[in-house]
Amino acid sequence: MDRFYRGFYGGIIAALPLNAWSLFSYYILQFTQRRMLDWAGMLVFGSLPQTRLQVSMALVMQLVWSGFRGIVFAFLLPVIGGRGLVGKAVIFSLILSFFEEFIVVLFKVPHLVQTTPTTLISTFIGAVLWGVVLAFLLRRWEAQAA
Repeated sequence: MDRFYRGFYGGIIAALPLNAWSLFSYYILQFTQRRMLDWAGMLVFGSLPQTRLQVSMALVMQLVWSGFRGIVFAFLLPVIGGRGLVGKAVIFSLILSFFEEFIVVLFKVPHLVQTTPTTLISTFIGAVLWGVVLAFLLRRWEAQAA
């Protein structure tokens, strides 16, 4: 696997616990007001996903987006170095999450622009999960590639 695919697959696999947390936080804890797939739904459909097909497609698009984020991080690795990789991946993920929140507010995306503190906390917990899993996967795959 080359760097591109390590990042892409790592980002997608790391998005699995991220989405699991998002759904748990939304449905069980009722801690957040939106699911991660709601982001993709709003950007792809222009509305929150309602049908099973819309939810499925939004989830697929969210996974692809997470794969893209993984690609970007994988290509940053030679520049930032592998030492302290987990911390670097978490910081990268938190910064991207902040940027994504900023874009939603800047462009006043309906259903996403209003964020409660607990929703933001849930988003950041998901970002930490994504960063940790991505770092472990990339560390393992980079060692196998060497």
